Amino acid sequence: MKTIVLFTFAIAFTVGIQAQVRIKPIPKPGYESRISNYISDMKVVDTHEHLEDQADWIKPGKLDFMLLLQHYAYDDIRSAGMPKQTFNKLLTDSLTVMEKWTILKPYWEATSNTAYCRAALLTAGKLFGVKDLNEKTVEDLSAKIKNVYQTDWYNQVLVKKCRIDHVVVDEDNSMLGDPVMFKHVKRFGEFIFAVSAQKIESIARAQNTPIQKLDDFVKALGVAFHNAIDHNNVGVKIGVAYERDLFFDDVTKEKADEVFRKILALPEGSVLKYNGSEIKPLQDYMVHRILDLARATNTPVQFHTGLQAGDGNFIENSNPAHLTNLFLKYRDVKFILFHGGYPFGGELASLAKGFKNVYIDMCWLYIISPSYSERYLHEWLETVPASKIMAFGGDFRNVENIYGHLLFAKQVVTKVLTEKVRDGYFTEEEAIKIAQMILHDNAIRILNLDKN
Repeated sequence: MKTIVLFTFAIAFTVGIQAQVRIKPIPKPGYESRISNYISDMKVVDTHEHLEDQADWIKPGKLDFMLLLQHYAYDDIRSAGMPKQTFNKLLTDSLTVMEKWTILKPYWEATSNTAYCRAALLTAGKLFGVKDLNEKTVEDLSAKIKNVYQTDWYNQVLVKKCRIDHVVVDEDNSMLGDPVMFKHVKRFGEFIFAVSAQKIESIARAQNTPIQKLDDFVKALGVAFHNAIDHNNVGVKIGVAYERDLFFDDVTKEKADEVFRKILALPEGSVLKYNGSEIKPLQDYMVHRILDLARATNTPVQFHTGLQAGDGNFIENSNPAHLTNLFLKYRDVKFILFHGGYPFGGELASLAKGFKNVYIDMCWLYIISPSYSERYLHEWLETVPASKIMAFGGDFRNVENIYGHLLFAKQVVTKVLTEKVRDGYFTEEEAIKIAQMILHDNAIRILNLDKN
């Protein structure tokens, strides 16, 4: 009996040492599996995708093992040294599957450690029963991928395997069908990056309305905005951090008009540079006009923050702290900050904690770094109201990688919430409630999905 008492005390002491702070009692045995099972089976909302229609993939050169590698894994393969033209050749039907593998193999061996590539491996294993990529498996995997595209594959993956209620797709893709499941967000980059008279004229032609002065341009933005809202768009996406910084001055109309008139007067074929100081006042002015429209229509606004895909980018451009003046001016606009702000997780926590109109979206984040996702989800759950966190968006063009990314996300969320229960920060019931919030309910509320 004495031994049992001492053993029980030792366990309690060990658990207590692990916890930073203990608020709740030691959970009942079996809490780990109960939390894991709940998260594994629950329905989710996918807040961000670039999903293409299933028919778009049924083309020569697309349906083989490279399907799993052609989006984010490519960034790491390129980073390891593969020339772009070589990779592009792997996406055609000019080579056999085995010839493609022979070219890819040294780069795969160099990059298969990264989360982008591990997600592809997980997807191959869980969806197709192929546990590794090598010369013995790529032909089998390719055949399986080709075969499933003869079925109702998107429905099987998104609805039956992922259990996704809604998918929010970046830009409109009406070919995806089902307006209840597939929602959209609209970018208005043509108004922010109108760098030439020809670009302005193309907007005028699209609306069949002349644009001769700044007021016309702003009116055209309003027409485009309201048209998007009327066509199943639930938000606005601003992704300009790839081209410039995220600080938008509150520019006077006179200063913006000066730039606008300069653009109209440019000779044909001439432009003001995307990231040049000359065009910044007009860009800033138009972003503020987008926010005016968002405020008037209660439309959430998503901002790309943190890591940019590809190469040749300036990470300092995408620090979410640059947006602070917008949070202050547009206090009744919902600002959704993407990608966990990687690597600016601390800044993002401060912003979401300090501004009631700032929200965290973890789309893309788990395949950038599972450990960053875990570390900052722990921190965000200690600093930010759980009602302001959206914990999944696949950020992919194909359903296979959405599935693999969701498996990553559920593993991380399960681990974090289980540890919070183990350490006495949450009860088991609280952890399950928070899982339901961050993987489903918050997105419904923040993006007004129940009203569309």
